[in-house]
Amino acid sequence: MNYNEFMKIVNNKLLIMTDIDKTKWIQNIARTTNKNERIKFLNSLSENKDIEISKKNEIQKIEKWCEKIESGEIYFECVGYEEYGESYWDRDYTYEYTDTFNIGETISRSFQVAEDVLFQKEYKEAAKLYELLFNLNFSVLENDIEEWRNIELDELVENRLLKIDLRNIFLNMLYTKYQIIDGKERASEFYQYISRDICKDIKIEEIFTVGPEEPKNIDLFIVEWIEFLKDIDGDLAGNLLTEACLYHGGITFLSKLAKDVSEKHPVLYKYACEYMLNDENYVECEKLGLEAINVLPEKLIIRGKIAGLTLKASTKLKNTNNIKKFSKAAFYSESSLNNYLRLYELPDCSILTDEAANHAKRLAEKTQFQMNYKNTQLHVNIISKEDKNIITIFNGDFDYIYGMCKKDKALLGWSSSFKGIAIPLFVLILDKNDKMTKAGKKLISEMNYRLGFEEKDDINFIESFLIWKNKMNITEDHYNKYVEWLKKEIDKRVEAVVGGTHRKSYHKAAAIITAFGEMLESNGVFNERKNLIDHYKNIHSRKRAFKAEFEELN
Repeated sequence: MNYNEFMKIVNNKLLIMTDIDKTKWIQNIARTTNKNERIKFLNSLSENKDIEISKKNEIQKIEKWCEKIESGEIYFECVGYEEYGESYWDRDYTYEYTDTFNIGETISRSFQVAEDVLFQKEYKEAAKLYELLFNLNFSVLENDIEEWRNIELDELVENRLLKIDLRNIFLNMLYTKYQIIDGKERASEFYQYISRDICKDIKIEEIFTVGPEEPKNIDLFIVEWIEFLKDIDGDLAGNLLTEACLYHGGITFLSKLAKDVSEKHPVLYKYACEYMLNDENYVECEKLGLEAINVLPEKLIIRGKIAGLTLKASTKLKNTNNIKKFSKAAFYSESSLNNYLRLYELPDCSILTDEAANHAKRLAEKTQFQMNYKNTQLHVNIISKEDKNIITIFNGDFDYIYGMCKKDKALLGWSSSFKGIAIPLFVLILDKNDKMTKAGKKLISEMNYRLGFEEKDDINFIESFLIWKNKMNITEDHYNKYVEWLKKEIDKRVEAVVGGTHRKSYHKAAAIITAFGEMLESNGVFNERKNLIDHYKNIHSRKRAFKAEFEELN
């Protein structure tokens, strides 16, 4: 329930309460008010807008004290040292601070003064004080090297030099800004503050729940806020815009605005579809998803995510045509393995999957420097060379991948080289079992990240993998060729890992040995799982930790 809905219910209940009922209710609120909040509560009952003389004096003292902070007359001290973990490389540089001038205590008291002034409804004075305190740069003297550096308010809290509720203080400051500024200037200033890291989780409606009185013209502000955010780039603006739309007119308004702002904020389509899906409003979700994939450029990854969401609605509705349409749109806009495997669940999938694989080959290849992580809603569909090779495997072009891997002479480098994906996949592909064993699941869990799956997606991937594998046709000649190659590669891998005493990778060696033995058994080689395990145990008979790993795979 958002603030708007909550206050409507409250106002309706107040209308039917008698004056006696209201008085009793206020008395109960007062009775249960926390001891530290009682002054604030009394101030909220008073209409006196004059700042007490004592408060004026305190504000002047705070201002003079802030001047000393800015000039460096008052500062923190620290000593730095390296803190080591279990290994030499597991280390971090740590500072131990000293607050000789009691800066933390003074800041806490100053923010309390600001709050007292706020609850006396002297918003301009409170805003001035909040801004002064929030923008302070504190000096730190590193005693061991006699050098100066700066530290900001949130770092003081993080280093336990200051015990304050920074989030609540920030909401108070925004509340004062709301009361003294209006129009586009207010929206712009709000956005500048909310863009700061310490405030990234602030919801705009939280500002309406602090302070001594309800802010005026909230509906007008929300309209101004929406108009402002429509023209701002980035994920933060998109998220805030979604929140404002839901507050203003619910899912209906969000859905209508999505098309108008699709060029800058396609994420509105995604959020709207998510809400409809969660509410089991599958018909409207499907309708909005169709609009989105028609409006948004094919190159946008978020179009693929929207298609993937809407696919769930079409599946519930058993709408065959739209299932196909959304499955294709999902892959062509977000060419992930997950989206590719979905195509194999469609009737007559062979043409679709071949076309999709060719589409993936034509995509530009990404590098880590090409992404703007502050505006992910406009990321375009570019994939890595490794991703293209993964899709090539699942398109059934095993010989191409086999030839490529044969040229790779790396032994221990499986985890970083493409062999780390190709060899386990070949073992699983050649396995004729219709279920996944513990060893098989272990192999998948080791490479799910590189396949584009999260750990929680393992089950979904396994189901999709088994559906896909049943549609593959591997000849006996191919089987024999791949098995000989796999046996040599696994043998070299085990020797490099276990023979080299890389204990943290023993479980990987045990999993590939076990899965390889299970694959051979599924192809008619009797008792080969046990034979292989015994073979490697005998070779590395003195490696108890290695031998123990096989027990986990029974």
